[in-house]
Order: sequence, then C-alpha cells, then structure tokens
Amino acid sequence: TIALLSNGIFDVVFYYREHKASLIRIQREQAEAAAAKIGQFIKEIESQLGWTTQLPWSAGSIEQRRFDALRLLRQVPAITELSQVDATGKERLRVSRLAMDVVGSSSDFANDPKFTEAVKNKVYYGPVYFRRESEPYMTLAIAGTRRDAGVSIAEVNLKLIWDVVSQIKVGERGHAYVVDAQGRLIAHPDISLVLRNTDMSRLAQMRAARGESGSPSETVQEAENIEGRKVLTASAPVAPLGWRVFVELPADEAYAPLYAALQRLGLILLAALGFAVLAGMFLA
Repeated sequence: TIALLSNGIFDVVFYYREHKASLIRIQREQAEAAAAKIGQFIKEIESQLGWTTQLPWSAGSIEQRRFDALRLLRQVPAITELSQVDATGKERLRVSRLAMDVVGSSSDFANDPKFTEAVKNKVYYGPVYFRRESEPYMTLAIAGTRRDAGVSIAEVNLKLIWDVVSQIKVGERGHAYVVDAQGRLIAHPDISLVLRNTDMSRLAQMRAARGESGSPSETVQEAENIEGRKVLTASAPVAPLGWRVFVELPADEAYAPLYAALQRLGLILLAALGFAVLAGMFLA
C-alpha cells in the first residue's frame, strides 16, 4: 500500500508539472512567433523608408522626390503619410493617402522628437495613437547617414498587428494581446479595451516582464488577467520597439485535461489499493 501510494503521488506531481510546462512552452512559442512577425513588419518598413534619405537636399528636384514618395506609398501600403524634412528641420514635402500633398510648407520640426531623436539615434519610434477612434498608428522616422540628407517621417498603420494577434488561437478561450513600453494596451481581440486606453502595467505578468518584481518573466506562469481571472501566461518582447506580446489561457481550461487524467489515475490507484488490502487480508 505504501509503495502504491508513493508511486501514485509521484506520478501525479510529475504529470502536473510536465503538463503545465508543456502549456507554457507552447504559449511562449506562439508569443515569440507573433513578436518576430511584428518586428519583421517594422524592420521591412524601415528598410523601405531608408532609401528616401540617401540623397542630400541639394541633389535632385522636389518633383523627383515627390515621385519617389508616391512610389514608396504604392510599395508599402502600411504607410499612409510621408513627410521629408531637410537638415534644418523644415518640412519640404508631404505626401498623403488621406489628404492633399503639400510642397514647401516649411513647417518647423527642429525641436520635434520626430526630428531630434531621429538625428540622434538614426531612427525614431513614436508612441501608438488612434486615428478615427479605431485604427492604430505610429510614427516612424529615419535619418540619413549624411547630415545634409534630412529625415523622412512616416505615419504607419498598425492594422497588421491586430491581424497577427487575432490569428493566435489558444484553446477555446485563450487569446493574445500586445502592450507598449509603458504597459498600455495597443492590440487585443476586444477592441473596446484598446480604445479605452487600458493600462496593463499593474498586472503581475507585466511587472515581471519589465523586471519590476525582481524575478524573470519565466517565473510568472500563473497570474490574474485584466478581468481578475486566473490564467496561464507567457510573453515575448518585440525587439525594435520595446513592446511585448502576451499569450494567455484560462487556468480552468488549461488544467481540464490534467484534472481528467488525474481522476482516471486516482480511480486506478484506488482499485489497486483495494486489491492490495484484499490480498493482504487473504495472506494474513
């Protein structure tokens, strides 16, 4: 009886840990795949935007630059507006899908982070904002390798990120979402949570991912979601942006197969114990 009980308890503990680790590993792989896809999307736009900053403003005409900008908008559907700023911070050209093109507006960007941060770091990732209360956008600015090449500023539609998140299926009720560097929700299957500018920074999994809890994110495998329900969670960073992708599965759904298996194991163990007791009585 002692041998059967010891073996049964060992099997239960081992199976529980193995099942939980397997679920977390699958969720982390999904989060990493989504984060890689989002990062690749941004990097591709960077590379396409980069060639608009190759020439100094002294070379070429405005019409040629406007033609190149229109070609860029055709090649990269995610870019809805492109502004080209010279080395002094003056806007020389703006081409848009949503408004009239503007040539020589001379709007001053000299003190705008779009210009100053791009010149300093060669690239600038702006915060996510919403246009028409539904579509997420961000500003992406690239500075030329030469000082006199100026800066190209693109307004990027982030609808692809929602498409990536919505395609992640985790069980029946699991889902994925994306938060920015400040912990603000920027993509979620429930659009109302995003439009309410939901702050996710108070969640334990978010604090752990940002290193605020003093432990790595891998240790936070069970936590409460924004609705206060227990979930299994895993996350992965989006490299160039400081964002993070989270994948969550309700704990009751995650453990349902485990509990069913443990119930079967318990019945077998009880039957074995009953047989052992009867055999012991017979032998005694």
